[in-house]
Amino acid sequence: MKNLISLAKELLGKSATGYTIYSVAGILIISVFSLISCSNENEETVTDAVYVADENGGTVSVIDALKNKKVTAIDLTENSVMFMPHNVQVAPDGNSVWVTGMPMSENVSEQVIVINPETNKIIKRINLGTEQHLAHVVLDSESAFAFVIANESNQVIKINAKSLQEVLRYDLGADHEPHGIRYHNGKLFVANMGAKSVSIVDVATSLIDEIPLGGIAVQTAVLPDGSFAFVSLYDTKEVARIDLQTKTVTKISLPAEAKGPIQLYPTPNSKLLYVCDQGGIGDDPVSDKVFVIDVNANSVTATITAGSKTHGVVVNNTGTKVYVTNSDGNTVSVIDVATQKVTGTVGVGLAPNGIACRHSMGSTFEGMP
Repeated sequence: MKNLISLAKELLGKSATGYTIYSVAGILIISVFSLISCSNENEETVTDAVYVADENGGTVSVIDALKNKKVTAIDLTENSVMFMPHNVQVAPDGNSVWVTGMPMSENVSEQVIVINPETNKIIKRINLGTEQHLAHVVLDSESAFAFVIANESNQVIKINAKSLQEVLRYDLGADHEPHGIRYHNGKLFVANMGAKSVSIVDVATSLIDEIPLGGIAVQTAVLPDGSFAFVSLYDTKEVARIDLQTKTVTKISLPAEAKGPIQLYPTPNSKLLYVCDQGGIGDDPVSDKVFVIDVNANSVTATITAGSKTHGVVVNNTGTKVYVTNSDGNTVSVIDVATQKVTGTVGVGLAPNGIACRHSMGSTFEGMP
């Protein structure tokens, strides 16, 4: 239980300038620090961009993917209240950017913040209530609906992406503590830290199929070809592979040096899976590694050294570049898929967490964060 609480605190509430809010098993812990507001810097619109959730900075950094250069930071502050962004997602049609925001003040609603990527301005703040602990957000492939994890209420919240209104909540069950989520072909794949399982939610029928995994499930990934889903298991230092036809689960052991996997993301051709080995929970040492899994071989075939505390990962829509957030280094590493080498490092805001790509022809496939 101690490791699970430490993991939930690390993933869902980080120290920040402002307030720090942790909510685990119904306990609310609030720490107060000096509030520092951030302003946009050198605003510039780019067609191929990478959006980064600067969790401790209260901003979303925007990187020009062609130049490997940060061009602006979008301040999420409202009425002098800092909002900590945990996750960011670009809609598949490329017309909006979605961010989960935790307010650094008591009795202020948590928000999903919607940004216009053409102007990098906030166009809507969707209030979803207090004591939700919003984690990850994804959209369906038509950019019609967004789906948001509410960790503390054990729910997935469905939002109409056109009206920007909440329309439904899927209940996963008590003590599930969901965190990561992906969408594929009409279904949501939800990683449950508390239940040590993955929930597969049918968006149309609201039916939920749950598969036990035997480890603290942090994030999911689904291959674009729909053959397999993958789940990172932090405590067992494994990646679970789920055959989506048979629901059979097999485990992929990470190298002995692994400290604890967090986010993972496949290439568009369904051949490779990139896994961020963050570590750093409780007394665990921090990792700077990204593991590459060959899907056909069902094993790790490469290890890439990125920055300190690798956390978030995304692959661009051409399958040529991988972007990794280094939470302790306040940077993003750019990895070349062909060589499996880091080819660039971009400075961003404080404690970068989630990350997503936007391209001139839209976002990445299937709305994956």
